[in-house]
Amino acid sequence: MKKYLLFFVVIWGCFSLYGCSSTKELSTSSVAQMIQTGNIQEPSDTESENYVIRVGDKINLVVWGYPEFNAQVQVKENGFISLPLIGELLTAGLTKQQFMENLKEKLSVYITGEIKLNLDITSIMVQRVTVLGAVNRQDNYPINSEVSLIEVLSSAGGVTMDADLRRVKIIRNGLRAKPIEVDLIENIEKGDISNIPIVKPGDMVYVPKKHNIIRELSEFFRDAIFLLSLFRVFN
Repeated sequence: MKKYLLFFVVIWGCFSLYGCSSTKELSTSSVAQMIQTGNIQEPSDTESENYVIRVGDKINLVVWGYPEFNAQVQVKENGFISLPLIGELLTAGLTKQQFMENLKEKLSVYITGEIKLNLDITSIMVQRVTVLGAVNRQDNYPINSEVSLIEVLSSAGGVTMDADLRRVKIIRNGLRAKPIEVDLIENIEKGDISNIPIVKPGDMVYVPKKHNIIRELSEFFRDAIFLLSLFRVFN
């Protein structure tokens, strides 16, 4: 009787393990379907008013009628530039239009009437995000600013069937900082996408593969056989 009872417990455990794995597979598949194939937009044209100025960009400024304010500068590592009379001015992270509006406000202290500017920006670098692991297209993708993790994975052609969306990692600042681990399934199941971290230029996104369910079942049966042998010893 005890042997039959033990056999029932082992079989029940197998079905429980399989059932949990199937549920997890369903959730992973559902989330994967939400990551549609797409592309991250290329960096905006530097002539566009919506272009976001970045560290390293070269700026050529001409103030019509006031050559003392003309300057050719490069955005420094701290995101600022130095302009004659005005001094340090935050530039990186602002759109071209926002920067021009801020600059006009600063120049209004020295210039009365309409202020006419000519601003040329030369971008010397393309910022990228690296996507590796269980995705359909591992590669470096150019990004203009901070983007959502879903958008990054979408740009990589979506995730593969064996992707573990509960342990997606965002690696920032190389290997100097601890990776940011993201459980996409949990966040989406809760309906709170706002908690999913944003991917920044220079980040690396790594999607690991799921654990092998066959190996997990093998380990389970190994433990079950061990327990069965203990019952025999005590019997």
